[in-house]
Amino acid sequence: MKRLLLLLIGLGIIASPGLTQAGVFVAPGKEMVDPSKGEHPSVTLSFDERYGPVVVTVVADEGGEFSKTWSWKSVVVGRDYAVHWKQPPGEVEYSLTVEMKSRGGEVFNEEVYFYVASAEPLQASIPPESVDLKTNSFDLVSNHGVVRVELEVMDDNRRIIGKSTFAVPEAELGARTRVTWEQSKEGNIFRIDAKAYDAYGYWAGVEIIPWTLQIPHEDVVFASGSHELVAEELPKLEPAWRQIVKAVKKYGEWVQCSLYIAGYTDTVGDRSSNQALSQRRALTLASYFKDQGATFPMFYRGYGEAVLAVPTEDNVAAEPNRRAVYVITAGPAPGGRDTPGGGWKRLR
Repeated sequence: MKRLLLLLIGLGIIASPGLTQAGVFVAPGKEMVDPSKGEHPSVTLSFDERYGPVVVTVVADEGGEFSKTWSWKSVVVGRDYAVHWKQPPGEVEYSLTVEMKSRGGEVFNEEVYFYVASAEPLQASIPPESVDLKTNSFDLVSNHGVVRVELEVMDDNRRIIGKSTFAVPEAELGARTRVTWEQSKEGNIFRIDAKAYDAYGYWAGVEIIPWTLQIPHEDVVFASGSHELVAEELPKLEPAWRQIVKAVKKYGEWVQCSLYIAGYTDTVGDRSSNQALSQRRALTLASYFKDQGATFPMFYRGYGEAVLAVPTEDNVAAEPNRRAVYVITAGPAPGGRDTPGGGWKRLR
């Protein structure tokens, strides 16, 4: 939209015999107003001689949907007369007309054009569940439309592995805009920094840490229908514990690390019993790590036979499905195929 901002200073009423020189000073207010702070479009007028009456009319040029009039029986020289009105979010061009009558009875009309944009400072967020590291994309939610997003992606070795500028041609108020980025290097994504810009010059910074680290390990073998750890299986947990401690020590300098432990079963037995059994086994593993001295948050959940590593028919004993997953994250619970949905319980 073309921006017109005219400041009318000392409008030239040409002097002639018997006519006093007249004029009005018109000063539009801020070109950019923030309604969240109570700001509105405004104009200040002052006059270089006494007029009366004076009528001021403001009209929104596009569509003429807004029109407002103010009037004074007379005005005083040197005094400021301010008018203001409410504007919905967006950009508007206005015309302001001043009609004033001199003491000699002559009527003068002057017109000024100006532009005002009304918008709250930009606010933006990235819903954690919207981040898809496979497609390098996420949803951006903003309180009003953005025109572009600048991104920087860092891996868990603090290397910049991607930079992009994503243009947003038509972002709707409060709508989710799917943003994608280009990645020049491979790496385990740790943090995404995004700066969103709107058409008014506002910007908002958003940071999200979608980082997860899965700990490789040898699965503990529980006795059929049992969640008790036996002494012979404990050596399998020791290497996993050392890796967990190492990872938390390294990444805990940057973020709060949490450990999520998921348990699974094969399809032998009914689904309800398997769900409960996997929950108890996940709790057993979490309790073991706590006994080793874990001070970071730990969460556990059983998936039973709902998420099979190897798809099988019902009542099939498959050792790969009797497993556990250990995942460290920097915040939200892990997502993905192995750990879908919520329902995690924190170990107290």
